[in-house]
Amino acid sequence: MKRKERFFQVFISSELRTQGLRLLEHLISKRLIFGGPVLSGPARFLWKNEIVEHDYCWIVTFTREDLRDELIREAEKESAEAICMITFTTFDGSPAMQALLEEAFRGREKQTRPVTYKDAVAALTFVASSEIPKRTISSWGDLSKVQPEDSTR
Repeated sequence: MKRKERFFQVFISSELRTQGLRLLEHLISKRLIFGGPVLSGPARFLWKNEIVEHDYCWIVTFTREDLRDELIREAEKESAEAICMITFTTFDGSPAMQALLEEAFRGREKQTRPVTYKDAVAALTFVASSEIPKRTISSWGDLSKVQPEDSTR
């Protein structure tokens, strides 16, 4: 049986959303992270022995275990913060999510950049209730190719 790769869920700090998006783009282009949202909200921190309050942002993403140190070096090099706070939590997800991450990082060492942006805009659509069970890949089915062939998804 093939040993599954190990991944981390990663949180990377940024003071502003634009900084977070810039850092997210840089790390994706280096194929060090899977990608994800830049979340923001009110926050309080103990900074220089004072409580400071301001909106704060976190990139939420995933990376392979062997890319951890390189990710830290690149994030610290590109971050605008005094301290780029990065946390790693061992990933334990569904088999389908595991397969998606393995597929996303497959061939990383040979490819220097991901493919370009998809020339499209996300849009909501109505889905018949009877179609819902067929839309999501099953973690217990064939996981050899997890990204859908459907060009609308």
